[in-house]
This record gives sequence, structure tokens and C-alpha cells, in this order.
Amino acid sequence: MGSPFFCRANRRALTRHAGLLLIATSLSVGLMAFLLRKPMIATAVEETPVILLTGFEPFGEQRSPNPSWEGIRNLHNTEWNGFRIVAHQMPVVWGEPLKELQKQIELVRPVAIFSFGQGRSGSMAIESLAKNDRAPIPDNKGQLPEQTKIAPDGPDKFQSSFPCELVAEKLREKGYTIQVSTTAGQYLCEETLYSLELLRKERPELTVAFCHVPPLGSSVGETRVDGGYVQKFVLDYLTAWQSETQTRKAAGIITPTSGGVQNASAEAKNPELPAIRKLVDGYFKSWSDQRMKDYGDCFAEGSVIQEVTRTGEIFTQTKGPFVAAQASYHKSAVHKAIEVPVSTDFSFEAELARAVVYWKLTAGPRVQFGYDHFTLIKQNGEWKIANLVFYGTKDRE
Repeated sequence: MGSPFFCRANRRALTRHAGLLLIATSLSVGLMAFLLRKPMIATAVEETPVILLTGFEPFGEQRSPNPSWEGIRNLHNTEWNGFRIVAHQMPVVWGEPLKELQKQIELVRPVAIFSFGQGRSGSMAIESLAKNDRAPIPDNKGQLPEQTKIAPDGPDKFQSSFPCELVAEKLREKGYTIQVSTTAGQYLCEETLYSLELLRKERPELTVAFCHVPPLGSSVGETRVDGGYVQKFVLDYLTAWQSETQTRKAAGIITPTSGGVQNASAEAKNPELPAIRKLVDGYFKSWSDQRMKDYGDCFAEGSVIQEVTRTGEIFTQTKGPFVAAQASYHKSAVHKAIEVPVSTDFSFEAELARAVVYWKLTAGPRVQFGYDHFTLIKQNGEWKIANLVFYGTKDRE
């Protein structure tokens, strides 16, 4: 097929006057100096952005120490990379996560909330999906949930607004065994993630995430899990998040829209957003489903597609030949290729819209990552792709 451009999977190889009466004794002078300094210290603390960490109390029959709390409790009221960390222990009681989180938001006004819970042995797991369901499991009061829904009037599920796969990749690079999970357990962990995303609907600027950590005394590879190990992971997790945030800002990506239930204010600001999202989602799904006519319909007439290789070369094609090459690839591929968006960011300017998608492509044992940069226009009343620039960033076998 010549240039790697012609094969979408192959080219994928391709993170702001009152005087004081002074008393002439050294004791009084020292006291006055202390009193003058005190408000300044308080002001500095109040101006430092807060990261809220939550972990759970011990639960179950044995009430063994909970790794999610043991890993964060010593971080309470510490400074980290320009933030003040606040650690809060959550009760293992049905209906309490939303109440506890609301109290903490009012109390410390965090810019980000990272919640942790005890998961399975062998791996960390960033939870990417929260369902509006409760399993019939007793809480620490011995009570079953009074209702099966976390929020009777809420959506059936939330896709996490956190860049789960991007952060997980950075942690894998540090040597952690970590997965992105879609099964949060239907217990208090899932209720916490659902509550976080529910609260974020009214506070779209708030970063929220949930991660499971292995039980104390278990092993991850050759490493035995203790409070110190979990604490180190938590700090590396925050570092990965901060790095990804800085990368997105540097790239001019400022509109967080990767959550499964989007905030109402974003759609109110631009009513075209649902149609744009539908186009981008359809682009990925039609390619993965090998519906090449529908895939081709995502592109505008006269559209231009460009691949940037890892050596800096640029290959350019028009709609017809490009779509034909994709169809040819699917027919000859040994493994079925599935490409999904990991995170998506949208922006609008004049009559154009732009989308930046970080994607993951799986073909048999091979996993690839990269970016698609879309420029979108309206053609005959429908949003279409006018220009696509794509490139691969890394492979993982």
C-alpha cells in the first residue's frame, strides 16, 4: 500500500493611619510581632488552592485498616507543588458519600477531589464509569441500601470526566501496575464516584476522580502493599494528573468535555456542541465497525487529511483515496482494529469548530495511542470534517 499513510492502523505507529501603642518590654514587642504576623499566615493558607483526598474507614467483619485511608492520612495539611492537601476519611455508610463531599466542598473549597477505595490485589484501578446502582450489601451499620438507585432522578451512569487512560499511561511509565476499570463495584466506592460526577455537573471547573488501591499486606508484582507504598502512589498519581493538565494547557486545550454526561453550561454556551460530539463519536464508531460509507460521510467534500509521521514527514490525501485506503486495510487486516477516543476537547471560532481527540487503537495484541486534530465546518446544514491532522505518539505491545 506504499506510504504508511494509507493504513490508519499502521500509521498509528505512527499535561494565578492607626498607630499602635508600643509597650517598652521585649515580651510585649515579641507578642505584638506575633499578632501582626498571624493574619498574614492565615491569608496565605486561604489563598493556596486545595486538593481534597478522601479514603474510607475500615469496613467488613474484620475492620482491618483501609489502604485508601492509610495511604493519605499523613498527607493531611501538607503542601504539595503549590497546593494544600486536605485528607478526609469517609464513612462506609449508604447515602453518606454525597453528604460528606458536599460538606467538604463548602468547608475547604477544593479545586480537585481525588477519592480512593480498597480494591483487588495485584493492581491499581482508575475507575472510568459510575452506574446509578447499589448492590444489596450491608454497610458498616449493618444496613442494606434503602433504595437501589444512588440518585433516583439522576442519569443511569456517568463516564468519568477524568483523563483516566492518559494518567494511567504516565503511571505505567513509572512502573506501576494499573488499569482503567469500568466496574467500580456497586458499593460505596461506586457511590462516591457517582456523587463526585453529580456534584461536578454544577461545578464544571472541579477535577474529580476515583481510584482503587490494593489491600494492605497484598502484593503488586514483587512489592508488598503498605501505607507508605500507597502514599507514594497517591503522590505519583497527583504528579501524573498535574503533568497532564499542564500539557493540555500548553496545547491550548481548555474545554473539559470528556465526561459521559456533559455539563449544561457548556452546551448552553454553544448549542452546536451536541451535534459536534455526535459527528466525532460517529467517526470513530463507523471506522471501528467497518461501515466505510458512514465513515466517508463524516468528511466534507473537498476535505484534506494529513498524517504527520514520527520523522516529521507529512502525507496529504483527499477524502476519496483516504477512505478507500481505510477500507482496504480492514479487508486485509489479520486482527480486527478498534479505535476509541480516550479524551475529547472542543472549541469554537467564528464559523468553525475544532476537536482534539486522544485515541487508543487496539488490533490484536497491539495497542497504539495518538491524536486526531479536527477542523469542522457546516456543509449543507450538517457538521463535517474539513481537515484532519493525525499522528501516533506511542505503541504498547
